[in-house]
Amino acid sequence: IHDEVSSIAYFEEVLEMLLVRFELPVLQRLIQFYADEEQFLYWANLYRASRESRELLAESQQLAFSLNAWIRDVLKLPVTVKKQFGFVPVYAQLCGQLQLNIADVLTAYSFSVLENQVLAAVKTIPLGQMSGQRILWHLHELIPQAVEQALTLQDDELSSSLPQYAMLSMAHETQYSRLFRS
Repeated sequence: IHDEVSSIAYFEEVLEMLLVRFELPVLQRLIQFYADEEQFLYWANLYRASRESRELLAESQQLAFSLNAWIRDVLKLPVTVKKQFGFVPVYAQLCGQLQLNIADVLTAYSFSVLENQVLAAVKTIPLGQMSGQRILWHLHELIPQAVEQALTLQDDELSSSLPQYAMLSMAHETQYSRLFRS
């Protein structure tokens, strides 16, 4: 990634290959099964296993820890998901308890993931604020169709495959100096 055009191509791939084909359908199932312990644990374990590097797992677990604390201390809701499963299972339990619309949750989650990655690109490439806003505007137009597609996938169609992303994350674990977790 070196400019706005290559950034858009990368983020479109993240949306299609990571979010649509794996994280959104898993989030959907976790919300649907938040009260069914056996099914919830199946999908939570699958999500945890999908973190392809120690760094990606640690990042997800830290986000889960912070979200658990926020749910407990601010919302005063019971939290039963342990942080070792990662962020998405904790987030799904909250959404299930609040009975939020699944399509709305998937839309918000998609935008949040992409917005955070665009922000990192704006700072590290650097792209500039206007370029970042153009990228976000382009991506936000793709999200409704992405959510619709994710909602139609069957269990045997799920796949989390961004091999270069995983390899870069693994290399990042041992990097001498860095700005962000992967």
